[in-house]
Amino acid sequence: MIYRELGKTGMKVSVLGFGGAEIGFQKVPQDDVNTLLNAALDAGLNVIDTAECYVDSEEKIGKAVGSRRKDYFLFTKCGHSQGWSDPDWDSPERLMASIDRSLTRLKTDRVDLVQLHSCSLEHLKKGLVIEVLEKARAAGKTRFIGYSGDDQAAKYAVECGKFDTLQTSVSIADQQPIDLTLPLALEKGIGVIAK
Repeated sequence: MIYRELGKTGMKVSVLGFGGAEIGFQKVPQDDVNTLLNAALDAGLNVIDTAECYVDSEEKIGKAVGSRRKDYFLFTKCGHSQGWSDPDWDSPERLMASIDRSLTRLKTDRVDLVQLHSCSLEHLKKGLVIEVLEKARAAGKTRFIGYSGDDQAAKYAVECGKFDTLQTSVSIADQQPIDLTLPLALEKGIGVIAK
């Protein structure tokens, strides 16, 4: 397995991580999730990334590898507890409650990274959502905070200097970050997670 430093976080992460969306959206049986995640950790993978809005992904991950919490870095995302049509950006209470539910479902008292999940540029600039993540970090619920998204909102997230990581689309079909955000993230020492 190949590992690299994730920006200035100090986390030495495997180049490949496990994204938990499909185990929720595809309704993967718990026994299969147990086998998959334990085999991945045994092979050296040390990053698991999920989100509250990925149906029951967090619960399945917590059941499968909650007892192995020291073996991996755990990332989750917040902001869509009521679904994509009613994001939590205008309610600090709902946003913090989302983080708390994630901790319970993941069977841990702290994640390594909480990310705002596709928060709009408008809400990022207001700063309220960033303050909630900073409060979660100060309370010991997360070690680091990040932004997961694309376009001008991702650029602002890098420029504002508040985030430790940026999770953004990078593929042959979506090369915008190559010029828009990645050079700036590298310059600022922000960890980049390619989705």
